[in-house]
Amino acid sequence: MHSKGYKMNYLDIIQENCNKHSPISWWPRFAFHYTDIQNAVSILNSGFLYSRAAADQLKIMKNDNASRQVIDITSSDVVSKVRFYFRPLTPTQYYNEGYKHPSLRYCQDENANVPVPIFLLFDLNKLLSLPGVQFSETSQAIRGSKVYSGIEKFKDLNFDYIYDNSYENFEVSKNFRHAEILHPNSMPIDSCICNILCRNNLERTTLLNLLHEKNNKAFLKYKEMIKVPRNNVFENNGSFLTDCSYHDRMVSITFSDAYAGKRYIEREMEKAGIDELRPIDVVVQLKWINSRNICNQKSIVIPFDVRKPGTFTITGLPDIQNAKNISIEVLFDNNLMCYLIQSLDFSELLR
Repeated sequence: MHSKGYKMNYLDIIQENCNKHSPISWWPRFAFHYTDIQNAVSILNSGFLYSRAAADQLKIMKNDNASRQVIDITSSDVVSKVRFYFRPLTPTQYYNEGYKHPSLRYCQDENANVPVPIFLLFDLNKLLSLPGVQFSETSQAIRGSKVYSGIEKFKDLNFDYIYDNSYENFEVSKNFRHAEILHPNSMPIDSCICNILCRNNLERTTLLNLLHEKNNKAFLKYKEMIKVPRNNVFENNGSFLTDCSYHDRMVSITFSDAYAGKRYIEREMEKAGIDELRPIDVVVQLKWINSRNICNQKSIVIPFDVRKPGTFTITGLPDIQNAKNISIEVLFDNNLMCYLIQSLDFSELLR
């Protein structure tokens, strides 16, 4: 209980949301920026979050993430701001998380795809306290909902719907699950970044390896923030990898066979009225490395049926005597899904 005359601040409201209004008690402490792994590397390398408009102008957006059909009819004012969600597991995330077969993407839009999703988490109290930050009760996409600012308006948001995670209330709360926080321009991430969340350990290793190659200083700065949450963050309903390794001249690649992924494919095929899906090209790029030099390289293409995940093994690879490490890149239709560097001396992943 607060004493009479006490004015609540953002932190009070956030704590109340944790205690009373969110089924996942830690969600209300953070603002969530959702992006693909390639964009995440770019953000961590630069130290800045840019609006979509600025990222397009600077040509630093590696993956479009969202449906162009939606972006093209969203106001220029909205795309000129840095955008965050109040929570993960939004309806948009359901449709574009993970590699989605082109025939099953939202509105048949090839850009509605986030092959390897990453969440950057920011301290919500600190973010709301930055100059010019606004928020909305529902999505800013397409026509955009009314935006607000200030503690009193924040307190009045319908947090029961914003944080709702039930199936029963979905039709009522689905628009509120897209509630947003808007920063007016480019934002230095160190102002309030807390955590960087990956879907699994393989994708965490991929992010670490990509960042290490791009900017070792940023790698050292952020590596302890890069984590794999237990649950309540990712849908796990697209095609992705759960394991990849090299041993005894063999590469083994394991595709996720999560029930959520199988159910998504069944549901979307039924909605689209299709019985068949073309195999996708899974490209495995191997490089044998001695110090900084590439001793040998090989590219292998595997036709993959997204409805039949499992483990695929490539055998009979050459034994390159002077190589110390092997790098393994796996791409689904040119989308990077994993990047490992493994020691040939100890068969250990280099992180």
